Amino acid sequence: MQRKNSASRALALALVLAATPVAGAGPDAGAAAPARPRNVILMVADGCGFNHLRAGALWRDGADQFPELASLPVRLAASTFSDGGSYDPAAYWDAGPLGQPTTDSAAAATALSTGTKTRNGWLGVGPDEHPLLTIVEAMERGGRSTGLVTSVPFAHATPAGCAIHNEDRGRYVEIAQAMLTTSPLDVLMGCGHPLFDRKGDPDPTPNYRWVGGEETWNGLLAGTVGGDADGDAWPDPWTLVQEPADFAGLAAGTTPRRVLGLPRVRETLQEQRDGDLAAAPCVVPFLATVPTLKDMALGAINVVDDDPDGFFLMIEGGAIDWTSHDGEPGRLVEEVCSFVETVAAVRAWIDGHGGWRENLLVVTADHETGYLSGPEPADGAWPACRARVPLAPRGKGRLPGMVLNAHNHTNALVPVFAAGPGSGELAARATRRDPVRGPYLDNTDIGAVLQEMAVGR
Repeated sequence: MQRKNSASRALALALVLAATPVAGAGPDAGAAAPARPRNVILMVADGCGFNHLRAGALWRDGADQFPELASLPVRLAASTFSDGGSYDPAAYWDAGPLGQPTTDSAAAATALSTGTKTRNGWLGVGPDEHPLLTIVEAMERGGRSTGLVTSVPFAHATPAGCAIHNEDRGRYVEIAQAMLTTSPLDVLMGCGHPLFDRKGDPDPTPNYRWVGGEETWNGLLAGTVGGDADGDAWPDPWTLVQEPADFAGLAAGTTPRRVLGLPRVRETLQEQRDGDLAAAPCVVPFLATVPTLKDMALGAINVVDDDPDGFFLMIEGGAIDWTSHDGEPGRLVEEVCSFVETVAAVRAWIDGHGGWRENLLVVTADHETGYLSGPEPADGAWPACRARVPLAPRGKGRLPGMVLNAHNHTNALVPVFAAGPGSGELAARATRRDPVRGPYLDNTDIGAVLQEMAVGR
């Protein structure tokens, strides 16, 4: 890719950022500045709790943990409640999460992006109704290239909360327009193709809401949508990528200046495909007409990695949440394993590109969905908190005994894994302790550290 001009980019963002408050620096603001990474990769497993990861590891490996995650040096938990909420460890493990206020992905993404709690449904806007400095804006101000990748629509809450400002996450047309026409993003990949349905078949009734409306879509096809992303007064239109082979091809060689990757499917890469929704993992054939999350992530990295100032990339396994809402244990395991496969690919890229001296990797979730537990006890006596019931191993390649006890988000702690410059800052903020999950921090602590890492090296 061509290199961005850091000075012109800063000029382009100046009017917006001058009036945008920065997330609080936290209790260690007076300490010596920590080492800062060249590249920052945030990976978000939407809706994924500790038991989701264990379910995937039991099925794939017959083990309690994925080595791709367990081998990262920082292993913590995080609370996820939105503005006005709280997490009480004793209350959770004594009574369970049902009835407790929970976050949604918009508020959680805003916390991870800005370091500030906000109201459910709000993106990049604080509870005082003022815009917050998003992580994409902060990284761009620091001169880095930026990108967002997801297995669900790119205008959905988690990617949108990293880049734009809106008080209603449901304004998808408006949100997509902002991401495509006014954001400085260099790469954007996710579902939402207007001309294909959830099965990847041509749809006779197009739906343009995920791509900013029909006019925006026609502009993308014509190569005229994109605006001035780097502040040099020249338009920077998106190059539209749709074919699976083209996604895989992005991972090597020269890439276009800006890339919009839009698989030919409506809302999820694989979660909504036809077939038995109660089937075991990988029994129902996968759609062959869409890329994998891993291919999208590696292609996105190759778009942004030539910037001399480094890059920021958020990669979301968004459909873990959808399987949990829909009560699909087999597809839940598929989505978890796809996400972890992507973590492994990112780690391999890091190994060949500066290792942990140059790269910060943070892997976490925005919240837990489904209140996942092991199966009903043999005596039929559930504890007050069903999450205390462990999953039942049944051997590698067999779905463990597991129950989705709810179809909504919960207030459970979520996993956090990290390595590289800045990961020690996360560990230092984990000053609270949960009797089951151990040391934990808040999702705003993650956002605050990422904001600190956005400052140039």
